[in-house]
Amino acid sequence: MTGFEHNPFLHSLGAVIEEWGDGRIVLSMDLKPGHLNRQGALQGGVVCALLDAACGYAGIVPQPGDSQGNAVTISLAINFIGSVKAGKVVATGTVTGRGRKIYFARAEVCTPDGRILASAQGSFKYGGPRLAADAPTEEAIS
Repeated sequence: MTGFEHNPFLHSLGAVIEEWGDGRIVLSMDLKPGHLNRQGALQGGVVCALLDAACGYAGIVPQPGDSQGNAVTISLAINFIGSVKAGKVVATGTVTGRGRKIYFARAEVCTPDGRILASAQGSFKYGGPRLAADAPTEEAIS
């Protein structure tokens, strides 16, 4: 389908969107040497990034023109189950509940044959992050 040209970090990992609809997303990524740790297995931080992306993107609806909205992670609990050294991984995220400002999602990272490598569940807030530059300064408060 498409890459993550709008998300430089996920784009740099080589993650690709396979399917995306309201409440569900499927991502994939071909493993490269830079994704591996010193034991030669997929780095846990890469797995965390895929789980976070799958959960987060599941809750925002794709729109024509790539304007899909934004969300930020509030919490993310991850369970590592297996490992892989080569090939492709697939991350599937699904929304499990929605509120007015927050939604909840779960995700799994698997091998193409369905072997689960990790799972996660988290909560996400609609909207963009509040950056330090957005916070009021001392002068503005006075």
